[in-house]
Amino acid sequence: MGLDVFENYECDGQIEISNLKGERMDKLIYIPADQIHEHPDNPRKDLGDLTELAESIRQNGIMQNLTVIPGYWDNKRGFHEEEYTLLIGHRRYSAGKMAAVTEYPCRIITGMSYKEQVGTMLTENMQRVDLTIPEQAEGFQMMLDLGDTVEDIANKTGFSESTVRHRVNIAKLDKSTLKEKNDDEGFQLTLKDLYELEKIKSVEKRNEILRASYSSTDLATRARSAVADEKRKAKETAIIEKLEAAGIKKAPKEAENGIWTGSWKTVVEYDLNKDDDIGILDTEGKYWITQYQRIRIVKKVIKKQTRAEKRREKEEKERKARKKELKEITRVSTERRKQLILDIIAGKAAKPNEELVKNMCWVLLVEMGGVYKSLFIKYFTEKHDWECNDEEKAEANEKIQKLSIMEQMLILLHMRMSEKEPWDYNLRYDKEDGGILLECYRVFKMFGWFFDTEQEEQVLDGTHQYYRKDEDND
Repeated sequence: MGLDVFENYECDGQIEISNLKGERMDKLIYIPADQIHEHPDNPRKDLGDLTELAESIRQNGIMQNLTVIPGYWDNKRGFHEEEYTLLIGHRRYSAGKMAAVTEYPCRIITGMSYKEQVGTMLTENMQRVDLTIPEQAEGFQMMLDLGDTVEDIANKTGFSESTVRHRVNIAKLDKSTLKEKNDDEGFQLTLKDLYELEKIKSVEKRNEILRASYSSTDLATRARSAVADEKRKAKETAIIEKLEAAGIKKAPKEAENGIWTGSWKTVVEYDLNKDDDIGILDTEGKYWITQYQRIRIVKKVIKKQTRAEKRREKEEKERKARKKELKEITRVSTERRKQLILDIIAGKAAKPNEELVKNMCWVLLVEMGGVYKSLFIKYFTEKHDWECNDEEKAEANEKIQKLSIMEQMLILLHMRMSEKEPWDYNLRYDKEDGGILLECYRVFKMFGWFFDTEQEEQVLDGTHQYYRKDEDND
């Protein structure tokens, strides 16, 4: 594995030279400070307060040697064979710089592999309990990346294998967020909290909870909730797969409300917090549906209709069919009316007194109300204002600017007419709306409008056969 994949760390400490792998020089030598470089993958990030150690070095000098290896890495990770890289003694080295030390007593170790270097620094710091929990976690992960097993790390560091596994899971968390929560004294992050997070399978979800939590207690609560949710989802998936395999399909959307209105009934219910398995079911006519941590097996309720229900159903079908016919008649009138307006704008229609037309339009528009600029947009684009992009709106506005006041008023009148229907829900004729629409057509008759069929006018004056009479039974 290349060196460039590892992040920069800081470290310090002292272990027995006899425990170091590689060839060593028994004799101590003094090396100038400017020829010693810190190891780029030192696992220790925080050297702590060096003030007291620096003062001791000023008074007594360096009492314990550093351990170095030949060569060093530059800032771009290029390796140079001259000079030296610090392996053990980072705190002494940094405190010495504060005390203006110009050379250090060093023991040189040669022939160490990169893996042995990192392992040595990690082990030395672990033994001195110098690393924080996040630093331990990242250190263990680095050792795994270099080929060590959990058992190897446990043997080298003295930690149990379960502790090593816990630390490795901590290393999977987002480093900046973990540091932020760990440094926040008010948060009070504990190992127990991190172990709760570890129970969540999704690392992405762990980080999401870590970011969102505002305290140790909140984190633990969110973590337990997420673990329970993962278990429920896994159980839900397993049960649904079994149901589908048995021939029970997902219920249609109507069943969601149908189980409350009585048109669907629940045959079996599984609580995803308790039930682990399902029994063998009679699958005929059965469907499954999920609702708030439960899976319901439902069935449509077949009710025998009473005479009254059959009559109402028949009447409703007739009402819908009649309404459809009435709407089709008015749709044809609307299309013809729109074409007449285009002819008026193009100068192809009759030309009545413009002031009279404007006065009549004004009275009718005031009576109907609901006049907005968006009606122009809808007229030219056949879409609502919020459905149009800026280009479509600009094009419509450009067309509007070219119209006369009378032409604009005719468009508004046409659009308001299109929104009115001269009947109520039960298809009884609405005299008020029907009368207003007939008055509006008086304006268009001045430009040559005529009803193409008798039915068009009958819909407006209330004489059409599809209207329900007041004496009809409800």
